[in-house]
Amino acid sequence: MFDFRIQGFDILPDAVGFILFVLGFQALAEYSEYFVKAKIFNWIMLVLSLFQIYEQPVQGGDIHINPLSIVVGLVSFVLILVIVHHLFKGIRDLAVKRQRFDIEHDAARRWAYFLVFQIASVLLIIMIVVPLLFFLMVIVLFVAAIALMVILMSFMKKCGEQL
Repeated sequence: MFDFRIQGFDILPDAVGFILFVLGFQALAEYSEYFVKAKIFNWIMLVLSLFQIYEQPVQGGDIHINPLSIVVGLVSFVLILVIVHHLFKGIRDLAVKRQRFDIEHDAARRWAYFLVFQIASVLLIIMIVVPLLFFLMVIVLFVAAIALMVILMSFMKKCGEQL
């Protein structure tokens, strides 16, 4: 969620998180084919995240656009959607097998929340042409990101305890 860099090096690399996700999906793989698929896509994200560990610092006040970063960012965005989709499908699959239809329903809703948030984040790029709306949307999305993180973490805790 945060990108802290010193001399162009990411001090909190996303690769560490993707390694943890690979381990988690490996542990869950026996319960649903969706976790297996998520693990495969997560490996791809792990490799892509290695390209983002170092980014040349911007010199002066110029805007620096790196075409490779744009491509990696777009591919990463799509892969994150696919990974999270498979994660929630896997949870739904496991919930149905254990006849926990409440958790299955919650997983579908949590996926919808995540998807709406991601779409709103993309719309933020369009809002940049209207500075006031852009500023307001940044604040709303920041609060929504925190709320979504809390909702997803509490849901994952519930899944861990009840599935």
